[in-house]
Amino acid sequence: MVHMKEIKIGGCACVLVLLFSGLVACSGVFGSPLTDDVATLDTLRENIPKDYKIRVRYISKDVGGMCWVHLNLYPAESSLKNLALKFGNVSSNRENITIFITMLQGLRVTIDNEELESTMQAFKCHYRSARWSTRRYFDHVKEVLVTFASTPHQFYCTPPPCPTPTASVVTSDRRVIDRAVPGILALLVIPCLAALALILRTVLRRKMCCAERRREGSDDVARQSDPDASIDASHNDSQSCFLNNQYRVQQVEDTGV
Repeated sequence: MVHMKEIKIGGCACVLVLLFSGLVACSGVFGSPLTDDVATLDTLRENIPKDYKIRVRYISKDVGGMCWVHLNLYPAESSLKNLALKFGNVSSNRENITIFITMLQGLRVTIDNEELESTMQAFKCHYRSARWSTRRYFDHVKEVLVTFASTPHQFYCTPPPCPTPTASVVTSDRRVIDRAVPGILALLVIPCLAALALILRTVLRRKMCCAERRREGSDDVARQSDPDASIDASHNDSQSCFLNNQYRVQQVEDTGV
């Protein structure tokens, strides 16, 4: 019985030691988020092509103010999760990205989750979406991690007024109109030119027909108004008929001989 009690006491002591060491390790991670793993960001930046565009949602420093780093914790984490899905399960890039996802999740645990959600909701209209190059993206993630070390965990920020959507809407409408104007003009101009060409062709044909009719009419009038020309014409016709008759009589006489 004494032996069994010693075993139970020894087992409890081991469990307590493991729990204590785990708490120490967790408190070390949460208290000092900058570890040697941050240097892995440079390795990730070199392993991913420079021209690769990574989608990110962020708030700029001039808008976020003192809450800038807190407002970018969760968007950076979500962006890293989406980036990790681009690589296979056995990829070293995915393994390294998972390290920073865990770090950002640990940082969020150290602050009030409800306060963070309410602040993000208050700044919702100020978030922007972009596609950054590899270098700029990982510089942003690294800056978030480094800045959090010197930022108090308790925060309270008042968001600036939301930007008026009219300017962006008007700008987008103008862009749509500017792009659509050439196509609309082409659709209007081409049929008009085709119709104008058909009208000109029809007018020219009518003018030519009218000119020919006028010529024929003037020739008929000239013949009717000149009696000498008609007499000469009839005289010529009678002479040609008389000569033809004489020629036929001569042929009959020659055949008779």
